[in-house]
Amino acid sequence: MTTPVSAGVAQIDITPEVGTKLAGSLWPRVSQGVQDPLYVKALVVESEGQQLAMVSLDLVSLERAEGDRTVALASEATRIPPERIVWTATHTHTGPYTRKRQSEHINAEWLAKLSGRIAQAVADAQANLRPARLSRLRAFHFALCHNRRLAFKDGRHVNTWLLANDCGVQSVGSAGPIDPEIGMLAFDDPDGKLMALFFTYALHTNANFGPCFSADYPATVAKRIAKHFGDQAATIYFPGCCGNINHCVPAGAERRDVVIGNLLADAMIPAIEKRQPLPGPFALNAAKREITVPYRDLWVDMEERLAKSMYAPKSCDYFREAQKTLQAEGKTQADTILQAWHIGDTGFLSLPGEVFVEWGIKIKQASPFPWTFPVELGADSLGYLVTREAYEAGGYESLLSLGTMIDVAGVELMVDRGLGELRRLHKMAEKA
Repeated sequence: MTTPVSAGVAQIDITPEVGTKLAGSLWPRVSQGVQDPLYVKALVVESEGQQLAMVSLDLVSLERAEGDRTVALASEATRIPPERIVWTATHTHTGPYTRKRQSEHINAEWLAKLSGRIAQAVADAQANLRPARLSRLRAFHFALCHNRRLAFKDGRHVNTWLLANDCGVQSVGSAGPIDPEIGMLAFDDPDGKLMALFFTYALHTNANFGPCFSADYPATVAKRIAKHFGDQAATIYFPGCCGNINHCVPAGAERRDVVIGNLLADAMIPAIEKRQPLPGPFALNAAKREITVPYRDLWVDMEERLAKSMYAPKSCDYFREAQKTLQAEGKTQADTILQAWHIGDTGFLSLPGEVFVEWGIKIKQASPFPWTFPVELGADSLGYLVTREAYEAGGYESLLSLGTMIDVAGVELMVDRGLGELRRLHKMAEKA
């Protein structure tokens, strides 16, 4: 059996200096140490003369301008076309600020070097290309996460971390589902040793939330995979659609991100051990689509929404100030980008924000590929991409903030156009 497929991986430490402010909450925190390093990780796959680069950044998010600059540098260094270099942020809540709207909290010296480091990781991964065999596999974990919005009898949705501020109205259950599937692609060398593992799971990487830099639970998964399969086994994580999904691990003696990572690894390792390489070669293709999406009504009266959200007064002030900032900018829409790609019969679609799990499930159902892994925070960062029901019911993700402003109509357009790109790629693969 000929398998003219190659894969290469690389990672570069992008951890800023201690003292850099941490993003991931309404208010900045000053980093006090490093619990585990932050990395850019790159996976380059080659089949039938075509190359594709998948890049994961241990950051809460990255805006399009910085991402476009990075892709241009990486493409220049590797000759991989820009549309075939796809990237996402892992959304760790213990990483540095990158959002220009909060520039006063950014470590400017660190950010100035970021694009070059990311491009170097892609070039290193390309240089590390060697023959590989691909397996697609999956596992499940149901007990780690919950839909973090609770529905109430008066129609509102309240976030689970705000339930201590009792609204006095009866709850009528969870406001939405979870997605328990752990999607994986494994790349083995010709001797059957694991070279690289891609995985995706729909769970917010906010389990650590401490005062030190941390890549959260994906870092623990990576350590477990390397310990079990050898140090040559690199792990790259892309976040699933988890905008409304939080963990449900109680505080204890061990860090919660470590608990989650170990439990995920416990579910993943048996599936990896049973992997069966697929016959190659595989068609590889990718597309990026420019799209313009409308903002929400920036002049909406937020007071009723804030009151029903159950946020404390100080936090409500944050949202009021954010609304004023957005109004002063005078923008009514955003130009952003969608990423669609496939490796054989496995499709991927990334949306540029924190995507509600309902959209991820819809993408899986509607995709023409037999297997599809939806990805959030790809190619840009436009905040929460909610459903129409969620916007009308309120809650944190439906409030205007410094990072969230896209109207539901824009989200619906993203999903529709993104699925259109997957269908186009699928037709091209069928004709090949």
